[in-house]
Amino acid sequence: MHLTWTGWLHTLACCYALISGGVLLWRAKGGGAHRRQGRRYLGAMVLANLTALGIYQIGSFNVFHVLALCTLASLVIAFASARWRKPGRYWLRIHLSAILFSYYQLIGGLVNEVFVRVPALQGQKAMVGLTQGVVMIVFLMVLSYFWGRTARNRAAALALAALAGTAQAGTLTLDLKGVAAGKGPLVIALYDSDKTFLRKPMRTLTAPAGEAAMQVQLPDVAPGEYAVSLYQDINNNGKMDTMMFGIPSEPTGTSNNAVGNFGPPKYEAARFTMAPDGKTLAIELHK
Repeated sequence: MHLTWTGWLHTLACCYALISGGVLLWRAKGGGAHRRQGRRYLGAMVLANLTALGIYQIGSFNVFHVLALCTLASLVIAFASARWRKPGRYWLRIHLSAILFSYYQLIGGLVNEVFVRVPALQGQKAMVGLTQGVVMIVFLMVLSYFWGRTARNRAAALALAALAGTAQAGTLTLDLKGVAAGKGPLVIALYDSDKTFLRKPMRTLTAPAGEAAMQVQLPDVAPGEYAVSLYQDINNNGKMDTMMFGIPSEPTGTSNNAVGNFGPPKYEAARFTMAPDGKTLAIELHK
């Protein structure tokens, strides 16, 4: 069968998605490496299925185009559930199920291609059905495996959360520079997730501004990952004043001295790990 440029692009995207998807499922989940691999797989799958919608060599709009649309829908669900962690406690299972469904569609398409393009296998309808049945069984087994893993991981997370409540809490010391001495209190916010960062702090502290270089301590901070954001309320009006486009007009600071590009800093850049015996962070305030 002659392949057009659309067909070749579709084939190359499918091959890349097949490899990157296998790596994605094989390697450890979570973390930056997993997200980067997920973006590679997502991009390849979107390209593969969009080009599939442009292939009409076997007639008009047919079941293969419908499957491509279903796969695109599953990719949207996989991305949205991981990006916004919705709906609630079920987002991880939905994300995994959508990813596995898209990969199952990819493998199923590969089976069809093999039986169409390999001369010795052409016309073997019974073998096609048998092979697709085996693929379906494997897909369901892998799906049940990952569902079981999410259940165990959730139980482990709950157990760790319970232990964290009784774990030794340390003191977080902020070594501050650039404070406008005696010109308004420091308002410090502690965050424990990307979802709440700069929106809903888990803990706040207001401290009087002493010297330009000073220390502030937050006691009883349990071990874990956090981020700190603070500002100096120069005019003592109880809020952080801003200029045009929301740019702060009062001194601000962030853990790791993280700064944003065309906006506030990200949680990933400001995140730090709190040890059981405490931690000291150096933060410089700036306008």
